[in-house]
Amino acid sequence: MFKILAISLLGLSLIGCGNSDPNAPSKPKKPKTEMQMQAAKFSSMSRCLKSIQDTTKLPLKPMTDKPEKVTGFLGDTERQFYCGIKETGTEGTFVEGWYTEEVEVY
Repeated sequence: MFKILAISLLGLSLIGCGNSDPNAPSKPKKPKTEMQMQAAKFSSMSRCLKSIQDTTKLPLKPMTDKPEKVTGFLGDTERQFYCGIKETGTEGTFVEGWYTEEVEVY
């Protein structure tokens, strides 16, 4: 029994497993990424939208376009943006804006 196990292990170590061709080209590793949100406060809806478009250098593709809220996608990506009117007792009325960006994770 021990001889069979030893021969099997020796055979595996000599043959190897899978494609172990040292001359085969290796695939470049795609870096790991995650979505992060960048946010700010603005004095008007138009400043919020312009700032996001200028910063990302992508066209805005609105999905919701209402006077108090504009949301949608950045260009032909899955990245999103938002500009919405907020009103608080301490800060008054302002426009909250954010967009997502894909960043590499190390």
